[in-house]
Amino acid sequence: MDNKVILAILAVAVIIAAGAVCVFTIGGNNAPEKEPEKEPEKEPVNDPHEITVKDSLGNDVTLTVPLTKICTVNTNAAEFLHMFGASDRVVAVDSSLRESMPAIYGKATDVGDYKTPAGDKIIETGATVVISQSSSRSLSAATEQALKDNYGITVLRIDCYGENMASDIETLVKVLDSTSAEKKLNEYRGIYDDIVAKVLAKAKDAHKDPAFLMMFTSMNKFYNDNSELCKIVEKIGGHNSLVDMGDKPSKSSVTSAPSKETVYNNGMTNGTDLVLIRGISGSTAESCYQKFLAYGGTYDFTKLDKGNTSDIYVIETDVLSGPRDYVGYVCIAESMGIDTGLDYDKLVNEFNTKYGFGVIYPYIMSKFPA
Repeated sequence: MDNKVILAILAVAVIIAAGAVCVFTIGGNNAPEKEPEKEPEKEPVNDPHEITVKDSLGNDVTLTVPLTKICTVNTNAAEFLHMFGASDRVVAVDSSLRESMPAIYGKATDVGDYKTPAGDKIIETGATVVISQSSSRSLSAATEQALKDNYGITVLRIDCYGENMASDIETLVKVLDSTSAEKKLNEYRGIYDDIVAKVLAKAKDAHKDPAFLMMFTSMNKFYNDNSELCKIVEKIGGHNSLVDMGDKPSKSSVTSAPSKETVYNNGMTNGTDLVLIRGISGSTAESCYQKFLAYGGTYDFTKLDKGNTSDIYVIETDVLSGPRDYVGYVCIAESMGIDTGLDYDKLVNEFNTKYGFGVIYPYIMSKFPA
């Protein structure tokens, strides 16, 4: 046979063999090759631009948004930022906030005390805005001025609780300049408004008007009728017993410290139907109840309503302020004997599951004496 013919035959054989190998290698188990998984699309960041927003005090604050690096010394704002999908924008927090939410903000820079955050540490993170509260847990005017003068840091005072909460969280979303955050805000609003409306409708039908005392346990004082919490209780029904006692707080004060004798004697005379105790985070309901009893010394607080056992309730602090306060509405109404048809334990669990908070409370509301 001609050598050229032999070489041609061999070449064809090699090509066929190579093809078979390719078929075996590619075909394998006859399963189609998987396409590489696509990374989830990130929301596009809008171009920087200036906006002017109102803080909780009604002051105009001009900021460059979107805020992509934030320092917050406001626990409520920190929770809302997480709920709105923006916890990754928080690069610095105060020490207590970092300790209370380690799973979310444990890697954020610790800037020290919430009243005097360290400007040098804040600026190192790239943050130029500090979110604080306007009343309790707020920065002093001197601290705010020092942050501005020495580091060019702007303080945004938004409480994110009480009567201003709705407008404050709107402001929060504005400075995030995020479409997804706006959607999450609207979803949260729907849940909040629905629960509060149900509670207030039930309260309106109940026609209750108890005289109540509300104790701020961590300060060993009572909330007066200037406080946000007392306004909520009054909205549901009832009036502050301190008013019956002649307490006239200054406009700037939200707590009062009447004498033990005044609390006891007026309770006996005028009748105090309900005592609400704001619990301390991490403490048991029993220990908070004992702090209330200690306020009265040897007085028997079980006789506050003219000889009958007064209703005394300890309520977990987290449901009385901030994003969970619609649960507080349910607790307060139930403490007045109003059947809301709602389960506050279930509502708290649903909230924490939905928004990814791993908090487990030993109690939400406890009645004493049990």
